[in-house]
This record gives sequence, structure tokens and C-alpha cells, in this order.
Amino acid sequence: MKGLCSPLVLLVAVLGTFGGGCWVNGHSLARRDADGPGRENFVRHRYPTVVAFGDYLYVDGGELLLSPNGTGTNNTQLVNSTLSLNLNKAWTNETAEFRSIPKEAPNLDQQICWSDSSINTFYTWGGSAVGSAAPPSNELWLFNGDGTGGGSWSQVPQGDFRDFSRLRRPVGSSFTQSGHVGYAFSGQVTSKTDLSVHKEDPGYALPGLVSYDFHTSQWSNISTAEYRGYGTNLNGQAQFVPFGPNGLLLFLGGAETPVDATAESIVPLDWNTLWLFDPVARRWYIQGTTGNRPPLVERACSVGVKGPGNTYEIFIYGGSSTQLGGVSSEVYVLSLPGFVFFKANRGTPRADHACVVVGKGKRQMVSYGGVDGGADLSSSTTTPDPWKQGLGIFDMSEMKWADSYDPNMTDYNTPDVISNWYTQGGMEDVCWTNDAVKQLFVNGSSISYGAAGNASSTENSDSSQSARRIGAIVGGTVGGVIVISVAGVVVFFWLRKRRHRQSITSETISEYRPEPWPKDTPRLRSTTPGTMATYYSTQTEPVEISGTARGELAGEEVRWTYELPGSTPRIRSELPDRKYTF
Repeated sequence: MKGLCSPLVLLVAVLGTFGGGCWVNGHSLARRDADGPGRENFVRHRYPTVVAFGDYLYVDGGELLLSPNGTGTNNTQLVNSTLSLNLNKAWTNETAEFRSIPKEAPNLDQQICWSDSSINTFYTWGGSAVGSAAPPSNELWLFNGDGTGGGSWSQVPQGDFRDFSRLRRPVGSSFTQSGHVGYAFSGQVTSKTDLSVHKEDPGYALPGLVSYDFHTSQWSNISTAEYRGYGTNLNGQAQFVPFGPNGLLLFLGGAETPVDATAESIVPLDWNTLWLFDPVARRWYIQGTTGNRPPLVERACSVGVKGPGNTYEIFIYGGSSTQLGGVSSEVYVLSLPGFVFFKANRGTPRADHACVVVGKGKRQMVSYGGVDGGADLSSSTTTPDPWKQGLGIFDMSEMKWADSYDPNMTDYNTPDVISNWYTQGGMEDVCWTNDAVKQLFVNGSSISYGAAGNASSTENSDSSQSARRIGAIVGGTVGGVIVISVAGVVVFFWLRKRRHRQSITSETISEYRPEPWPKDTPRLRSTTPGTMATYYSTQTEPVEISGTARGELAGEEVRWTYELPGSTPRIRSELPDRKYTF
């Protein structure tokens, strides 16, 4: 019976821990330095949590479907250890060797995962108990990597336990992170996630955006009442995108439902309009999309990567779909800031899997685990994974699948089909929701998108080289004309200025210099033409003007300026009789 072992089996299992083997429900798996479920035994791995940092990829949680010794009899097993995979050396999905790391944290499905690569750690929170097991208490767990593919688990103490205790342990949340803050959006709570809930799946939807700060250990729960109809999302995806002053949380796919969820109330979300959230300003935005949109899917996986041409691409793979009546095998790419979808080469049908960006060049996406089956995944436990050990490698620059990983693959370049969309003026056709959204994604008209670092065919290369040569000739010619024109203008104005100075010198100007000269009196100010007054007296004194020019008095500081007579000078020889006051 599942979960029960005879004393003899328990004894052998204990001895196996020290002697190089382990027993799981009567099935022995060889334990080596690099050890995992075994290539020969592997059938499927559902609900895994996958994260990559440093030189290793880590797999945790979920359920393993094994076929002992290739017998064809499938057994579902708990994942009682954390697995690691070396990213410093090349491997294929057949030669990859997983290392097994002892685990003290509880075994759960669909965990929320946040990583802190600066200190080689990742956190797990939430998730659903496996099988008939009761859910554990609400806890946050931390894995500390040792830099060699090993590590250890520990429970994270909560400084403000009262705030933490108010949170429900969710499953099916959309999670992502920005630097040292992790986010988990909505999800659901059932009798398999929380002891205080007695309703089985689909349980209750959980509105709200939960955040956790790794540095301060502070939790918060932000209202999501403005999000769509109910403020809820089940089994969707979230990505943090580097646009706007604070970055934005972007939510993709999944389904929505009222809080008291039923199978009939859960409605998949389309891709026509995407919702974004500024976690600092706490403001929602929406933006429409164009292009080849994905079908309505839940339980997909997604990764995001920054392109060299001011773009950011999000790759979305697989997922279960009532629209398709089964599981998707397609890969779609959402490119920002264009909000345009592209379709890439398909993989194999799968849902409840996980994806992560790997390699020094951040060009490869690893898909691990997942299941296939009908629209409700009813036959998911009987179909073997077509990929060895559940590993698929996707070249995001070429938009195609491979079965081998290259740690030294070149840096990610925006795929040609996406780059061409931008260089052909695609941004001019984006219909922005409003100026506020546009300003988040477009900083200025001079910015170019998608053009940097993209490979091209020989024909395109020759054309571009020819265009550059023509451009250089035209540019040189135009530049020469401009230089000559500027030089001519400079000479013209210099000569004109010189003649003007000579003309001034040749004329006799009777300069007005009243006595005493007022430059040493700082508090003089002009009142009316021909008069001046000090701050020390309210009396005004008339000033006589001699010569053929009129001097104008300054404001606070006395700086005398004079007007030269024109062709028809207007000369007033005498000041008016009356006195002026101010």
C-alpha cells in the first residue's frame, strides 16, 4: 500500500542511504555521485520546480512517474530529494547526469520559487500536498547552494509572523521576481494546500498580489481588485519586464474565476489584451497585442530574455487548452515593446512543466518535465515522455529545438523574424492604449529596436554592405557640402561684423557721461526716461542728455547702453517740464 513499508524494507532503505542505494516504495534506485531518477526508469516528472543560478540547474518538488527496470508498470513517486545538473559542461538529454541532494523541506506540487543568485539560494513557498498526504503548515523554505552542485535546506524564520500567518498557502499562482523581491499573483487554496480549508479542487480563488523582500524579510499582500473581472488568475504565467521607471509585472494566460470557484466558473483568458502592474507605484496598465497569438492555455511555461536591440522577448511553451481539446506543443514569442506575437518551431505536447534560461550567453531555454493528455490531462500518467529524462533544449535565437546543451553558445540575438518586424517600421503601427502606457515603453523617437546583433543571409549581407557603401558616398558628399556651406556662412558673418566695427569707429559719437559717474552707486534705478532716483530718496532729478544719441538707464545695476542714430533719428533735445514720480 502506498506510503507503507515493512520493517525489512525500512531497514534496507536506511542502510541504502549509507551504502549507495535507496528504496522508494519497494523500488531500488542506484545512488551515485551524479544520481537522479535514472534514464532507464524515467517516464514523466509532473509539477517540477526548476531554477538556474551559478553553474547549476536545480530541480525540486513534483511527482515522478517511473517504470522500474523498463517493466512497463508505471509508479508515481514523491521527489524526496533536490536534483542538480552541471551547466559548465555540454550534455545531451540522454547523457545528462543529475545529482541527488538530501531534502528536509516538504514534498509539494506546483511550488512558488524565487531565487537570489547573488548568494546561490532559492526560496520555495506554497504548493499542494501530494496524493493523500495532508498539507504542511504555512512555511517558507530556503535552499543554500554550495557552488559545487550540492547544498542544504532550512526553514526561514518569520520576523513578523502575524502578517505571514494571514497569508493562505496558494497553488497555481503566477510568480516572478524583480531583483530581491519575489511576487506571487493569485492562485487558489484547497484542502490540499491549507488545513483550514475543507473544499477540494478547485477550491477558492485567491485575489491579491503577495510580495516577499529577501533582504528585509517583509511580506505584503496588495489588492488586485482592478484586475479584469474578479482580480483572480489560475495557472497563468508572470514575467518581470524592464520597462518604465520601476519595471513592470506582466501577466500571461491562465484562467479567471469568482472566489468560490467551480469547474464551470473557470474561464481561460485570451491574449488580445495584456495586463501589467507597476509594483512600486501600484498602478495597473493594459495594452492590446497583435500578431500570431497563442491559443487559450493554462499550465504553460515561460521565460524572458533581453535582446541587444532594445527589445525584450518572452517565450511561452506548451500548456493545456480546452480550446485545442488537449495539450499544446507550440512555442510562441511575445516581443516588447511592440506587443506583437510570433510563432516558433513546435516542440512536443506538454503541460505542468517548467522552463528556465541557461548558458553564459542566455540563448538557450531548458524545458524540464511535464505531462501530456487530454484537455483535463486525464491520461497524463500513462504517456511516456518523448524526450529523454524530460529534457528539451530550445535555441531562442534560431527559434528551434535541440537535444544538446552548449555552455559556450554565443549571446542571445533577437530572432531575425522579430528584428525584421522592427526594422520595417512595426512600431509605427502599435496602437497604444494611452500616452501613459506608451511612455513606459517608448522613451523617444530616436531609439531603434531589434536591429543590433542579428545574423543575416549572404544575400542580405551583400545588400547591406552595398547599402553601406552607397550610404558612405552619399554621406560624404552631403557632409562636404554642409562643411563648405557652414564655412561660407562663418566667413560672411565675420566680414560683416568687421565692416560694422569699422563703421562705428569712423563715426563721431558724443558719448553721454553724466557727472558724477554713477557706476560706484549700486542702488540707482531708472524711473522714467531722463530721470533717475536712489533708494534713499523719493525725489527725482532730471537728467540732461547731450549729443545726438540717447542713453538708456538700467534697472538695479547701472549699465549704460547707447543707441546709435539711424537714418531718420528721433531726437528729443529737451526733457519735459513736469517731474515724474514712481
